[in-house]
Parts: sequence; structure tokens; C-alpha cells
Amino acid sequence: MKKKARSKPGDPGKTTGPKSGNTPTLPMRVSNASFEKIELDDVTMADAKVHDTTFEGASFDDVSFSRASIHNASFEDAKLDDASFARAAVKNVSFESGSFDDVTFAKAKIRNVSFEGASLDDVSLAGVTITNCSIEGLTIDGVRIDLLLQHKRSSAPQSDAPDRKSEG
Repeated sequence: MKKKARSKPGDPGKTTGPKSGNTPTLPMRVSNASFEKIELDDVTMADAKVHDTTFEGASFDDVSFSRASIHNASFEDAKLDDASFARAAVKNVSFESGSFDDVTFAKAKIRNVSFEGASLDDVSLAGVTITNCSIEGLTIDGVRIDLLLQHKRSSAPQSDAPDRKSEG
């Protein structure tokens, strides 16, 4: 008896979007989804709206979230290599214990985000606005940023009044 050929479901990760050239494009809107431990390589989610989604333990290589809106998401324990969040709006997101290598957040708006225990190497934060974010244990190029800020704040002058020398 002949075996029946199995049909393969379509793979949306292999489709090419109109703006992406040869880079596979994922959906423009992702909501209430779990992509735990997914491996994404050479794909774009540029301009996407990502809400209530988890990428915990995921691996990203050459992935773009440029100009994306990312809200209520988790990238905990994720590994990001050669990724872009340039000009993205990132709010209520956890990057805890994540590993970032050759990643750009250039001109991103980052609000209420946790980078606790994250490690950033060769990351661009040029023009980034960071508001109400937890950075305990955040290390950039081997430097603990939370301790650096704590030291800077503790050594800052306590008075806002200008230092006046007496004339005499």
C-alpha cells in the first residue's frame, strides 16, 4: 500500500513582505501569543504591533523590531544578536536576564521596562529616552550601570544654590 504524502502547513515565517526584500516578514500584528524558546533568524517585525506576547528564552539573530510598538511583552532570558529596536516604542516590557550583542535601540522610546540582570555588549543606545525603568544588575561592556548611577548621584552636590565666594 502506498503511503500518502503529508501536506505541510504554510510557514508564515518564510513569507516575504512588500517592504522587506528578501528578509522574511512576520505578521504586522501579534497579540496574546507565546513564542517561548523560538529561534528567529533573519526576519523582520519592523513597524509591527506586538502586545501581550512572550518571547521568553527565545533566540534572535538578525531580527528587526524597528519602529515597532511593543507593549506588555516579555523577552526574559532571550538572546539577541544583531537585532534592531531602532525608533521602537517599548512599554511594560521585561528584558530581564537577557543577552544583547550588536543590538540597536537608537532613538527608541523605552518606558517602564526591566533590564534586571541583562548583559549588553556592542549595543547602541544613541538618542534613547528611558523612563521609569528597572536597571538593577544591568551591565554594559562590563560596567554595572546601576552602580555607576548610584555613585554619580551620591557624589553630586546636595545644594542647587550656586557656590559663592566671599569678596574681600
